[in-house]
Parts: sequence; structure tokens; C-alpha cells
Amino acid sequence: MPPRASKTARKTASRAASKGKLRIGDDWNAIRIIALSQSNPLKAVAEFVENSIDAHARAVVVMRGRERGEHYLSVRDDGDGIPRNEQGLPDFKYVATHICDSVKRKLKAGGDGRGVQGEFGIGLLSFWTVGERLEMTSTGSDQRAYQMTMEKGDPGFEVVPRRVLFAERGTELRISPLLEGIRTLTGEKIQWYLASELRDRIRSSSVRITVIDKLARK
Repeated sequence: MPPRASKTARKTASRAASKGKLRIGDDWNAIRIIALSQSNPLKAVAEFVENSIDAHARAVVVMRGRERGEHYLSVRDDGDGIPRNEQGLPDFKYVATHICDSVKRKLKAGGDGRGVQGEFGIGLLSFWTVGERLEMTSTGSDQRAYQMTMEKGDPGFEVVPRRVLFAERGTELRISPLLEGIRTLTGEKIQWYLASELRDRIRSSSVRITVIDKLARK
């Protein structure tokens, strides 16, 4: 008959057997939960504007309009744009494949993120509460514009060069078509919400935010 293990050895084995590290079993299901956790479209717009402020934008234009029968919402800034990869191109792949692992959090850890508010890299997913398709455009070091497209409910993304006459500094985010209940989200409502939600950030960064509503009657 083999000798029984000592009491100390049994306790050690028990502790070792009960420890572990949590892991996500289904990445896409987790992303869906994160995306749908934001239910306020005005909050989503505020997060987009905060991203622009974090990119050191001096001017941000939020526009609501209609084109080719589709209602859209766009946010354009003159900030630093999407961080570039080793080839000098906007690193959209990193943005799309590192949900909850944002560049801004790493900047904070390295001491270079003063004034940066976003942390979890999930703000982009809140477009699900606003519309069906997200198009994000930024320029590379070659002065050409590149665009990433994401669809609500679709785990894929696509990055392609975009033909423009002049590649502008900063980032443009466009969401269309807007969801049925979001079409009544007027420029006036967006203006008042941003003025309230981002009051301190606007004051401290001296950013100028302009809201243009092409569908308003006044």
C-alpha cells in the first residue's frame, strides 16, 4: 500500500488545482456583448468626439445629413489621425483586431497619455447603436487616404485606398444608414448633449466643435 501524502502536500496540491486564469471562449460573442452594451446613441457620438480630442484635434465637425437616400452621421477632425504601422500606413488592422487593448491605455502606462480619456478600446464598437455601416478614413505617410469599413453584426472588416482630390489631416468617421430610431437625433440634441457631457474636456483642450444639421428645418 503506497504511503499517504502528508497534510501539507495535500493542501499544496489542492491550491494548485483550484487556481487558473479566465479566458474568453468565444471572441466574437464577447465582441457582440461589448458592442451592444452601449445603448445611448448620444453617448456613442460623444465617444467619437472624445477620440478626436485624444488625437489632439483643434477642430471637430459633427454632421448629420442624407445622401443617396441614406441618412448619415459623420465626425471629422484635424487631429493626428490613426497611428501608422511600420509601412507608414494607418494601422486599421490593429484598431480592428485589438478590441479592449487600446493604444491609449498603453500610452497611459508609458506616461505619455496625459489628457487621454479613452482606455478600453471599445468606443468604436458603439457605432452599432447608431447605424449599420462604419467607414473610417485617415491618411498615410504617402499622403494618400485609406478607409476601413465595418458592418454591424459582421466580424469582418475591409481596408482599401480611397480616391480623394486632396488627402486631409486627421480622421473622418461616417456611419450610414442610420438606424430607424436614430433619424430623429437632431443636431440641436447632439449640440446640447456634447456641451453637457464634454464640458470639461472642451474647456481644457480648447477644441472647437461645430455641429451641422443638413436636415433641420431651421
